[in-house]
Amino acid sequence: MNLPVVIDITLGLVFIYLILSLLASEIQELIATFLQWRAKHLKNSIELLLAGGSETEESDFTKARNLVEILYNDPLINTLNQQAKRKVEQLRNNAKNIDNKRLEEKQSGPSYLPSETFAITLLDTLKIPQLINYAKNTNEESKNNLHIILASYKELKAGINNPESESYKTIKKVYGDIDKDFKRFVNEDLSDDVPDNLIKSLAAIAQRSRIKIGDLTEEMNQFKNEVETWFDRSMDRASGVYKRNAKGVAILIGISIAVLTNTDTFHLVNRLSQDSVIRSTIAQSATQRIDYIKDLEGRKEIETLLGNASIPIGWQNINQQFEQNSGNVLLIRSWQVFRLICGWIISGLAIAMGAPFWFDILNKVINVRNAGPKPTAYTKDQPSQK
Repeated sequence: MNLPVVIDITLGLVFIYLILSLLASEIQELIATFLQWRAKHLKNSIELLLAGGSETEESDFTKARNLVEILYNDPLINTLNQQAKRKVEQLRNNAKNIDNKRLEEKQSGPSYLPSETFAITLLDTLKIPQLINYAKNTNEESKNNLHIILASYKELKAGINNPESESYKTIKKVYGDIDKDFKRFVNEDLSDDVPDNLIKSLAAIAQRSRIKIGDLTEEMNQFKNEVETWFDRSMDRASGVYKRNAKGVAILIGISIAVLTNTDTFHLVNRLSQDSVIRSTIAQSATQRIDYIKDLEGRKEIETLLGNASIPIGWQNINQQFEQNSGNVLLIRSWQVFRLICGWIISGLAIAMGAPFWFDILNKVINVRNAGPKPTAYTKDQPSQK
């Protein structure tokens, strides 16, 4: 087998994997949209962030979930929710009958949340800007130290109504004279669903964000930027977890497609190496249609060409995959079944690599097949080298 044949076989395999990867990507996207995987993962990640990690006590997790519900009802975040289309929503509502806990859900959550929106909404929900306004006329240490204001946050509810407690003395030290308006604000406006770890995290962020100026407004702006960075870094980690989970789903979808379409890598290699017509047709299609692979109409045209070329996938090839050979029939059949299953698994793993991966590989193989990329066009400013 000479090198051009090997390249054409590789080109055919890559092209078939690419087409099936596009199909797998579309299926996974439909499933992710229908089941709201991204929205649910984002919400769970925010709950974990506010609770302080996976090893947090259950009480803090409960508070974090309640706080996230409050955040999601804020107009800034609520407007990011996109109402599902009528048909999809109807199917989802039918599926919800199995789970009564989700029966009352009417809108899907956002799949992406800007860090600035999160920071503004969180600080506004915790009433941090209002607390700063109440602390403006206190002693200089508290006035210019956001860390002290946040550190005393959890003592407000506990000590505001008990003048004899140590918490009341701390509050008075930070906010000065405690009038009826401040008491009403603490008792009615401050949320009870604030995890202890969240306040500790925000206090630590405020401590790091202190700047060398005596203006609390500037420090608050810096603090908001630090909260945005805190959120972005947490979402980067959450994105990595989602990608790992999505890769597992992609493998399952890839193997399912390989089984349903009977895409056996060993049979593909065998047919492409023996049938020059199929090999050349697929190679020609890949070479000529590579620029249109991401276009929907282009993909349909490619699939039509491959169908006319009797591409070696599908259950119509099962007799060729189980060709009768002389010898022990049971042993031969067992080996053929084992090889078929392995071929499906290899194909499934290849399909799970994703269309972008095979698209890049396809471009490289085509360049090799065509003896390298096109030479650079030279201009007057860049004369050709002799």
